[in-house]
Amino acid sequence: MGNLRNGTYRIFALGEGIAPEAAILTATEQGVTLAGKGAVPEREQEFRVERAEGGYAIQFPAQIIPSASLSHKEPQSGDRLILGPLSDFPTRVWNIEPLPLGLLPEPFVIRVPDADLAVGIAPIKIFPPQLGLQTVGIGKPQTWAFEFLRE
Repeated sequence: MGNLRNGTYRIFALGEGIAPEAAILTATEQGVTLAGKGAVPEREQEFRVERAEGGYAIQFPAQIIPSASLSHKEPQSGDRLILGPLSDFPTRVWNIEPLPLGLLPEPFVIRVPDADLAVGIAPIKIFPPQLGLQTVGIGKPQTWAFEFLRE
């Protein structure tokens, strides 16, 4: 696949000890986290991914404008993921980079442009799992699978 086409996606966390169907990127009133399929309304696990200047925008809700961009406050390790302000245009872009491992589903890393930071699962053991920025190069980066749902 390599590049993602514009559309609505369900985004799964991949990795050792992670069951993808139980680790779907989810946007709720409490913030951005992971939840299992069926644990929340489906619309809370659907994101619009679009090519934007400098990378990709990941928007929520998927089919409504204005929407909020998957975001962070400061580009530093440990910063939690949030939904940015509602806007008609993306307010944050990401590099979504494939890892050429020959695996299915194809794994991607969601990175902060121009920084050695990627979206990861926070190491603290709380439920629901919290997401934040992690330094790339310290251990394996968190990988994600993108399930295309519709244009």
